[in-house]
Amino acid sequence: MNTRTSNSFIVVEDKLAAKRPHIKQLKSLNYRFIPGAKPGDHVALCHSMGTSDATQTWCHTDEQGIQHRFRYHNAVPLNDTHFDLEVNFIEYWESRPNGKTQHFSWVTDLPLREACLIQIMRIGRSRWRIENETFNTLKNQGYQFEHNFGHGHQHLITVLMHLMMLAFLIDQIQQRCCHLLQQGIKKMGSKTRFWHKLRERFNSLLIADWETLYLSLAYKLQPVPMVIDTS
Repeated sequence: MNTRTSNSFIVVEDKLAAKRPHIKQLKSLNYRFIPGAKPGDHVALCHSMGTSDATQTWCHTDEQGIQHRFRYHNAVPLNDTHFDLEVNFIEYWESRPNGKTQHFSWVTDLPLREACLIQIMRIGRSRWRIENETFNTLKNQGYQFEHNFGHGHQHLITVLMHLMMLAFLIDQIQQRCCHLLQQGIKKMGSKTRFWHKLRERFNSLLIADWETLYLSLAYKLQPVPMVIDTS
């Protein structure tokens, strides 16, 4: 499927975005879109899927034995109030050999046909990877992204947010490029334990430089204890 547009931009969002005002705005900006659309929030849309002769189905089982089942419809009204706004609706069921089944559904302006269903499904599901690897990390892995530092008199909260994002960016680059950091994570067994041990060293040991810090984690070397002058 050729997903290129005039601006090569596809917006992937959750179910809160599958509303008429937002979709009309995306269309006015010439953005392609794949927001989630839960059946409970789009009763009329799902009803039309079940009653229209234009609804199509397709099923495919891949080499891992995973069954991919689709139901889709092009050019269907988003709801029963505004028939002027038409979208393409796609439902997807994933059934694994172990019996686990998942269900997803989206609305999109990308034309739906058998050749592109799996690619559109993967684009729609990629939002969860962004959610898990970015937002959940910022919230739960020590960056304190939800912490309320106070707004300050000018732009303090914005400055602190940018500092958190900068720290996250540096850590992402290090995880990609720094052999010592990669060894440290491997030695600790998990990223959560690695960041916990890293913070421990900052609190109790004298760290000469980043190399010393990562070496201490990767090869269990002991940095120099912090000496406190009480004279």
